[in-house]
Amino acid sequence: MTIINFTLTLQLKIEKWQEDILDKRFEIGRNIYNGCLGEILKRYRNMIDSEEYKTVKSMDKGTERGIKFKELDKRYNISEYSLHRYVQPMQHHFKENIDAYTAQKIATRAYRAFKKYKFGKAKKVYFKKYGAMNSLEGKSNDTGIRFIYNKLIWNKLEIPVIIKKNDKYAQMALENKIKYCRI
Repeated sequence: MTIINFTLTLQLKIEKWQEDILDKRFEIGRNIYNGCLGEILKRYRNMIDSEEYKTVKSMDKGTERGIKFKELDKRYNISEYSLHRYVQPMQHHFKENIDAYTAQKIATRAYRAFKKYKFGKAKKVYFKKYGAMNSLEGKSNDTGIRFIYNKLIWNKLEIPVIIKKNDKYAQMALENKIKYCRI
């Protein structure tokens, strides 16, 4: 049996007041992202300033060195899941607007940006400027941001989507299971 995955972009039939709520949620998401990124960078700087880190860094490359780096990451709480724990109180403060799963996805996004920096794939990380957070997503279609009965549903906000009758791709995609939604 072949599983087919689709990426489908649908236009929202949005009213001004709904747009204002989404703008507010994007801004909250931006602040959560920046908070997570700042926290993981602070932890990382503390780690690389430690004598333990300098000792491990001077070791010959190999399995033992890699194990020591992992131990340091664990000791300094440098992991995606430590950011998930860090984001919980922030999310709780904004629970009317941001659900726990969306907050975790924001933390994951910040951690991935940090990881590129940590492993030398990026020269620096960038905090999001006002208005620069242009998407938020959930972890599944069961909680948080959901697509049900041709509506985007998220924390008491329901926005209908526009599905063109002659859009065969959209029709075929919507016949399959929806994994998660991104706004």
